[in-house]
Amino acid sequence: MEKVSQQHSSAGGDIVGGDKVTTTYNSAPKGKIEKLLLKLKEQYDGDHETQSIIDELAHYHTRRAPDGIFGLEAKLEAAGKGDIFEDAIEKKEMFAKLLQKWTMYSSAQLIFAHILAKAEVEFTQVIYPQIPEKTEADINALVIDRIVNPIVEECGDDLLAINHNLVQGMVYWLAEQCFIRWHHSSKVTQ
Repeated sequence: MEKVSQQHSSAGGDIVGGDKVTTTYNSAPKGKIEKLLLKLKEQYDGDHETQSIIDELAHYHTRRAPDGIFGLEAKLEAAGKGDIFEDAIEKKEMFAKLLQKWTMYSSAQLIFAHILAKAEVEFTQVIYPQIPEKTEADINALVIDRIVNPIVEECGDDLLAINHNLVQGMVYWLAEQCFIRWHHSSKVTQ
């Protein structure tokens, strides 16, 4: 077998002594959130802030309490979950800080409006009706499976750094804003 030296060779491309195999990955964003995350990165890197809050996000900043129970602690107490208040308030504050940090970027507002709506709909339409017949552990598992894990998977990039505790905090934030409740009752007053 004869040896060939390519020591002083040059070419306009790769020099390969056999078959060249290349792999190309399609990295185009697939979903709405992926596209918004890319846009957010551009806005963040370019320091393009906005002075207004979109209506979809502003909606979640308006507190309401049709059952007369206001605040996270009162909501947890009404549901018999008062023992988790310290953990809940800490996680809620983590989420509130994240929300505040990103509020001045329009793409982030769209992302937060999307995930808040997703959490609200999943909780009120799927989880809440099951509360009377499920255990607390079952309800917690539903929250993790239906809300926490999907949102972390969808939004847990390096820029926003959304993790399980932050999404759980978002659930508590929604409860404080009275969009989510664990208790079943007719009109109750504090």
